[in-house]
Amino acid sequence: MCLPVRTRRQVYTRRFAMLEILVVDDEQEIAKSLGDFFTRKGYNVCIAKNGKIALELVKKNRPHLVFLDIRMPMMDGLSVLRSIREFDKSIKVIMVTAFGTKEIISEAQRLGAVDFIRKPFTREYLEHDVIAKVSVQLFEDLRQEIEEKNGLIEQLERLNQRMSRNFYQTVMSLATALESRDRYTHGHSERVEMYSKLIAQELQAAAVGKIDEKFFDDLHIESRLHDIGKIAVPDTILNKPGKLTREELAEIRRHPAESARILAPLEHIKDNIDVIYSHHERIDGSGYPERRTDKKIPLRAKIIAVADAFDAMTSDRPYRNALKHEAAFFELEKNKKVQFDEDVVDAFKRAYKKKKSRSEKEEIMLKV
Repeated sequence: MCLPVRTRRQVYTRRFAMLEILVVDDEQEIAKSLGDFFTRKGYNVCIAKNGKIALELVKKNRPHLVFLDIRMPMMDGLSVLRSIREFDKSIKVIMVTAFGTKEIISEAQRLGAVDFIRKPFTREYLEHDVIAKVSVQLFEDLRQEIEEKNGLIEQLERLNQRMSRNFYQTVMSLATALESRDRYTHGHSERVEMYSKLIAQELQAAAVGKIDEKFFDDLHIESRLHDIGKIAVPDTILNKPGKLTREELAEIRRHPAESARILAPLEHIKDNIDVIYSHHERIDGSGYPERRTDKKIPLRAKIIAVADAFDAMTSDRPYRNALKHEAAFFELEKNKKVQFDEDVVDAFKRAYKKKKSRSEKEEIMLKV
């Protein structure tokens, strides 16, 4: 059984589904709980109630990731894992167990299980630990591919062929995986998307620019993938607690160009690449990678630049604590017409005040 994908915007899901996950468990309540959780996260999910059905789905769908219960009637999880490994060694398998002995865990690891989750699981455990396990496994797989062979794009294409999935699905999943390496960047692209959407809605209300449904669709893609090029930046630089050297700063500033290079094979999002490439350009021409000035920077890139900077300032980083929102808005205001577009900053301030006002009203209503 495969579950329908439900996300906030169905159009995105139909066009750009993410990882495909197979949940294998004879306890239907647990299987449905896991399946519903991953479906809400935007993944394609199939459920198998026994090992035989699981193997049929593995051969038919080639899932990226399998959550496999160890104790099942007819065919136990270790037997299923052994058969999956014989069929395709690239499929990642996470074992699910409530009774995992050291011997069972050792055997599962020997057979190639990449991780374990334990029953029963809480929503918090799913939200933090399990999602992290999914993302980290995909990211580590890619990093190993890159280390073993030269050429980032070539390895992404090889990974995509091996997974037998649309190249976009792989890259979108990698954007999430990129942020799961540490607590500092976790959820960054989702927040940038949220802030970008708020800004665009306010600009639309003020009749600034041509903002239609396609504009929002494009902004979704671009905001989620704006930092994908950081895959090519070493962790030691991304997470450095002190000031970056000139060479390290130059390495960081490569990431818009790397993003464009990674996304270049995606024919159906070719119009989005320039926005992603330009999101670190500045109004006064002091940005990178091309030192473009105001008129030459796409509006969506200007929106993402403000959303990206705001989230960076209001999130903890290895080298400093998060700023309060008021302080972050002060910095945006100070850098209007220099780093940031004036209309975009003003729209964000208005949208934020409206959102804050609504939240305060809702909180008062709850107290009444």
